[in-house]
Amino acid sequence: MQFTLSDIQNEIKENSTKLLKENIDLLDTIQKVDENCRIDENIWKLVLEQGWLALDVPESDGGLGFSLTDTAILSEVLGYYMPIVPVFSSGVVFKNLILNSKDDIKNSILPEIITGEKIGTFAIYENDKYLVDEGNTHTNLVESSDGYVLNGVKKYVMFGDVSDYFAVMAKHNESLKMILLSKDTKGLDVKETTSLDQTRPMCEISMSDIKIQENDIMIEPSDTLDVWEKVKNISLSFLAMEQVGGSQACLDMSTSYAKERIQFGRPIGSFQAIQHMCANMLLQLESAKSVAYSAVRTDLSDGLEMEMSSLIAKSYCSEVFNKLAGDNIQVHGGIGFTWEHPAHLYFKKAKSDSLLLGTPKLARDRIAELLSL
Repeated sequence: MQFTLSDIQNEIKENSTKLLKENIDLLDTIQKVDENCRIDENIWKLVLEQGWLALDVPESDGGLGFSLTDTAILSEVLGYYMPIVPVFSSGVVFKNLILNSKDDIKNSILPEIITGEKIGTFAIYENDKYLVDEGNTHTNLVESSDGYVLNGVKKYVMFGDVSDYFAVMAKHNESLKMILLSKDTKGLDVKETTSLDQTRPMCEISMSDIKIQENDIMIEPSDTLDVWEKVKNISLSFLAMEQVGGSQACLDMSTSYAKERIQFGRPIGSFQAIQHMCANMLLQLESAKSVAYSAVRTDLSDGLEMEMSSLIAKSYCSEVFNKLAGDNIQVHGGIGFTWEHPAHLYFKKAKSDSLLLGTPKLARDRIAELLSL
């Protein structure tokens, strides 16, 4: 497979890199997470002005009509600079759920999301098993005289406190349904929770006797799980690209420091142990790039191939990012362990990313199942 970027893709990468490099200072990011910043309004405004959220939306739906690969390049750059913005939760997961929703919901909500007028997020998981089935979904939707009533609790809701819409997975009889809630819905309570990766603030949402109408149900019940799996696989491929970007930042940070840090009268990069560590980091990174780019270039019409490639990317890129983030701290020595150095931001993001939408082990278990089919 050819992984050379096209002229358009190179331009997207160069322009997005230039924009974020000029407007993001990691030392400022440390200050912002210390102050519990829930969204960086300045960077979010820049993202919206560039039209990034509309890039891969079909022109017929009001977007720019670029490919998933084109848009995923933005995720790689965002992973490198780690802005506190809801591009993944709103511009990838929620947006793709809306694109696969009923026409009336898609036509009314999608324009608000791709312009950034409103922010959306997803509320799927209730525990750390990261499984979507009847046994792990206790949020309940029951019929009433004038529609439905929704009750339950959802955890790990990214940017929940700044979101205007929530896509909620709930159990109804023997099936699962995806429900659209707005932030001002009566009975909805959003509570901030501690997040390991403070550039992706998390919340817990509680739903108490919320009245639901038929037009609040986003997807036909028979298609809900299939749509979620499709959106999850797309999102995993974008997440892998973010992990590649973060891994690249760790390598660049390590090699730069190895050239500058003087020990025993010479740069530490001249020592064989550091050279081997950086060489191994590069080797793992290049392999992760191949896996991630393969995932975002997979034909979406081939469901099996899409799932397989995204799961491989999830498993491998998670492990690589964790390893490189740890190695980055090792290269920096004592300073790398302090809160004053940005190395810890990448270390925490690597661990957090490896748990998003399921663990690497869950991904490998599912790969084994697919291989046995």
